[in-house]
Amino acid sequence: MVVQDDADRTALVTGASRGIGAGIARHLLDRGARVAGAYRSGREGVEKLAAAYPDRVLPVRLDLADRDSAVDAVQQVRSDWGRLDSLVLNAAVWDGGKLTRMDPDAWWAVVETNLRGTAAVVRAAIPMLEQGGDASIVLVGSVVGDVGFAGDTAYASAKAALVGFARSLAKELAPKGVRVNVLAPGFVDTDMTAAVPRGSRDKIAEATLLGRFGTVDEIARAAVFLSEDATFCTGTVLAADGGWSL
Repeated sequence: MVVQDDADRTALVTGASRGIGAGIARHLLDRGARVAGAYRSGREGVEKLAAAYPDRVLPVRLDLADRDSAVDAVQQVRSDWGRLDSLVLNAAVWDGGKLTRMDPDAWWAVVETNLRGTAAVVRAAIPMLEQGGDASIVLVGSVVGDVGFAGDTAYASAKAALVGFARSLAKELAPKGVRVNVLAPGFVDTDMTAAVPRGSRDKIAEATLLGRFGTVDEIARAAVFLSEDATFCTGTVLAADGGWSL
């Protein structure tokens, strides 16, 4: 059911095969938009979306570690649909461990893949986004990029860098009518956090003002708000963390 008419808009959502990315894609589709669902290896997840929303989902492969695939993914959107109004960069890689225990190459791989991969997709997409004059970029960061988290220096560094990237990009693209914002989720119930030990989960929930992990649906709605409804917001960082970072 279409809850809002975004039928003329086209979005590219990375990491759309599962979790938060799939949730964002579904909410955009429910508003009537067309969605290019980018995946690295989980094509079947995007194909499920395509089956549920006939003719409005385009599966595209995109690997953050491969800059050429960013260009190819955007070109596929151009070839099939000819326009791009919304770019939601949700895909990321994670590897953790204290700085002195983590292999330096693995540490840098997290930073470089997340930051360089994001920049590559944005660079490829900018020409199409500028054509519409009313476009949006949402970078999905993390509250750990703001407040930090022990054992997460690589991921936190990458997510912190996204804020400076987004705010600078917002100034570059505003004259062309392109908004750039960051969504910073806290701890959310996903496949990734399902592996967090029960004791750690309880401590995180206790430290969160709302007393729980967030849901995929809650984060997806916040992302779509920044993408489609926050038309006077650019360079903004929206924390969706239940008060964990306060």
